[in-house]
Amino acid sequence: MSSETVAVKRGFDNQDFDDAAKSFFQEIIDSIPGALMVVGVAVAAYFIAPILRQYPLFKTYLSLKDFILAILFGILIKNTIGVQDVFKPGLRFSTILTKIGIVIMGAKYSLAGLAQVGSQAFVFICVFLFGTAIIMMWVSQKLKVPTALGACLAAGLSICGVSATIAIAPAVGAKNKEMAYSIAVVLMFGLLALLIFPLVGNLFHLSDSQYGAFCGVGIVNSAQVLAAGFGYSDGAGLVAGIYNIGRVILLPFVVLLLAVMACGKAEEEGGSCVKINKGKMIMDKFPIFVIGFLLVVILNTMGMFSKPEIHQAKLFMNWAFLLGFASIGLTTRLADLKAAGWTGFMMGFCVAGTKAVLALGAVLLFLS
Repeated sequence: MSSETVAVKRGFDNQDFDDAAKSFFQEIIDSIPGALMVVGVAVAAYFIAPILRQYPLFKTYLSLKDFILAILFGILIKNTIGVQDVFKPGLRFSTILTKIGIVIMGAKYSLAGLAQVGSQAFVFICVFLFGTAIIMMWVSQKLKVPTALGACLAAGLSICGVSATIAIAPAVGAKNKEMAYSIAVVLMFGLLALLIFPLVGNLFHLSDSQYGAFCGVGIVNSAQVLAAGFGYSDGAGLVAGIYNIGRVILLPFVVLLLAVMACGKAEEEGGSCVKINKGKMIMDKFPIFVIGFLLVVILNTMGMFSKPEIHQAKLFMNWAFLLGFASIGLTTRLADLKAAGWTGFMMGFCVAGTKAVLALGAVLLFLS
C-alpha cells in the first residue's frame, strides 16, 4: 500500500472520528433543554411533597410523595401546555434512569434478605403473571378483539406495561396504534393506582411487605410500581422493587407464551404468523440490568460498602428514580386512549382492576 493510500485512509478514519465526536457533542447539546425540564419537574415534586403532607387530606388519606408527584406533574404538563420538540431529546433517558436506580437499589439488600423476599415473591408473580396473560388472551378472543391488540394488552397488563407491549408487538405483527393504545391503557390504570393504592394500603393497615407485594402484583407498569411503593414507605418500596425485578426476569417467558398463543389463534383463522425463534427471543428480551442489580447485592453481602456509602447510594437511587419518573410523566400522552375502541378500554381496565383486587386478597391472606 502506497503512502498516499495510507494517508487517505487515515484521513477518512480521522474524519469519521471527528464526525462521531461532533454528533455525540450535538446530542448532548440537544438534550440540555429537556434535561433541565426533567430536573425542574423533579425538584418541584421534591419540595412540594412535604408541603402537601402538612394538610390533613394528604397526610392521612392521599399520600402524594415526591415520586408520585413527579409523574403527576409531568403528565399534567404534557397534556395541558404540551412539551415542545426542543425538549424531547432530553426526555429519552427515563428508562435508563430508572434502571440505574434499580441497580443501585441492590446496595440495600443482602443475598439472605433477597432470597427471603424473592422466594415468596416468585410464587405470587408466576401465578398472577401467567394467569393474567392466559385469561386476557381468552377474554380478548371472546370479545372478538383483534389478536394483535389482545396480545399487546395481555403483555402490558400481565407483566410490566410498556416494555412488555414493545417486546410482544413484532412477534404478533401489532400496528403502532395498537401498541400506543395498549401502553396508554397501562399507564392510565397505573396513574389511577398511584392515587388509589396508598388509600387502600392505609385503609387495610398493610405492612410494608404486604403493600410492596400489593404494588408489585397489582400495578402493571414498572416505574409506577416503584413510585407507588416508595410513595408508601421506603420499606414498601424495597419490597416492590424485588417484585418488579422478578417480573422483568420473567418478561421473555411471558412474551414467548403470548406469541405462541397469538400464532396459534392466527393459524386457526387461516392466517399466518411470524416464525418464532424461542431461544433467541428469551435471550433478546432478558433484562441485562438485573445482572447489575445482583452484582451490587453480592458486593453488599461481602461487606464491600460502608454505612455512609450505602446512605449515599440511597440518595443517588432516590434521585435517579425521581428524575426517571418525571421524564416518564412528561412523555405520557393520555390522548393515546383514543387509538382503539371502547371494548378494548373496558376489557383492559376490568382485567387490571380484577387483578388488583385479587392481589389485595392474596397479600391479606398469605402475607403477614
